[in-house]
Amino acid sequence: MTKSYRAADIEVLSGLDPVRRRPGMFTDTTRPNHLAHEVIDNSIDEAIEGYAKRIDVKIYKDGSLSVADDGRGMPVDVHPKEKITGVELILMKLHAGSKFSNKHYRFSGGLHGVGVSVVNALSKNLEVWIRRDGKEYNMSFANAKRRGKLKVIGKVGKANTGTTLRFWPDPKYFDSTAFSIPRLKHVLRAKAVLCPGLDVRLEVEKPKEKHHWHYSGGLEEYLKETLGTKSEWLPEEPFTGTLTAKREAVEWAVVWRIDAVAPVSESYVNLIPTVQGGTHVNGLRAGLTEALREFCDFRNLLPRGLKVAPEDVWEGVAYILSVKMEDPQFSGQMKERLGSRECAGFVSGVVKDMFALWLNQHPESG
Repeated sequence: MTKSYRAADIEVLSGLDPVRRRPGMFTDTTRPNHLAHEVIDNSIDEAIEGYAKRIDVKIYKDGSLSVADDGRGMPVDVHPKEKITGVELILMKLHAGSKFSNKHYRFSGGLHGVGVSVVNALSKNLEVWIRRDGKEYNMSFANAKRRGKLKVIGKVGKANTGTTLRFWPDPKYFDSTAFSIPRLKHVLRAKAVLCPGLDVRLEVEKPKEKHHWHYSGGLEEYLKETLGTKSEWLPEEPFTGTLTAKREAVEWAVVWRIDAVAPVSESYVNLIPTVQGGTHVNGLRAGLTEALREFCDFRNLLPRGLKVAPEDVWEGVAYILSVKMEDPQFSGQMKERLGSRECAGFVSGVVKDMFALWLNQHPESG
């Protein structure tokens, strides 16, 4: 027996329903860490643009998490077309944001316009406080629906600006609602390194923990600290480099491990960790390989016909790579892999030139 199939049978999911119906398409559903990252990344975008100098993350006894920054604060005025406040637009509408162009954020990680709205969709409760224009505003949500209108709850100094967002992950969407504190600490520490001068703090109510990160030494300091004092590597001082172009920037620190410990391999795009690598990591590998090939050929270090392969160069490499670029293309909402093809050529060219120069200045290490 065949069932009829008519236009009336077609469902149109609106608002945040697509996220609540298929959460695995938008986030990692094992733990809510990725939700925390989405909120933190909004604060980081403010820091990258120079508007925020401090980010405070707190995990409460009741399982909720808050992120507070001293940036400009979410917009509280009414959107001319949507006729709702900027806060509601950000928290209740998918594909709504100010990061699709580079008018307000040159380098940004929140490019899909779904990040913080996904947090709202998958939380039992969410509350936001905005300090802006001498006033403090508050708005709360339950099960992705607003509890009331945005309201003014007090006055603050004109210079006191920023956003505080606290959310309670909904257990029906996650295997566990407990945040992985070690993973969160690692991410926050990396953010502090990649954004020199930024003050990053973490407080955990149970078990009681407090952490504070503030770096000025950059990727070299971070790599050496991550490798540890007992590790062995070459060169003694990491090969580092940085270059800022019109639409993109790259910075790295690289060493080769000579012990048996697994190497460090961390890459970031606009301070977003890309755990699966991508075109920027491919560019780093290609640049190192090409420079070393030329060095070996020029000095006749290899038998005729034998070429240095990328695997030869990449074995034992420990690196921290940070790329900033306009409009990066990620694979998937969780942004674990960079897919922007032009980034490979940019990183490869810069690394090749700088590594070739370094090899000629340090022939013994080469």
